[in-house]
Amino acid sequence: MSKANEMKNRILHKAAEDSEFRARLIADPKAAIRDEVGQPLPNDLEVVVHEDSATTAHLVLPPSPAIAEAELEGVAGGHDAMWGWGG
Repeated sequence: MSKANEMKNRILHKAAEDSEFRARLIADPKAAIRDEVGQPLPNDLEVVVHEDSATTAHLVLPPSPAIAEAELEGVAGGHDAMWGWGG
């Protein structure tokens, strides 16, 4: 499992176990994640948190296969486009 996936799983687990963290994650995702992992996320990364309910489900699609050349270079260099940590 990549470091980015480990971090995502850590955040999801903490949100499931800690209601205060979950509320902070919904209100200010980047700050909550920064505080949890001890490092800031890239400025150009937007984090949006969606919460499923009994009547609403969210489906998250991966990025389009038509990735920009600059993004490909970042991935080739070990940069995780989603979280900014090496994968």
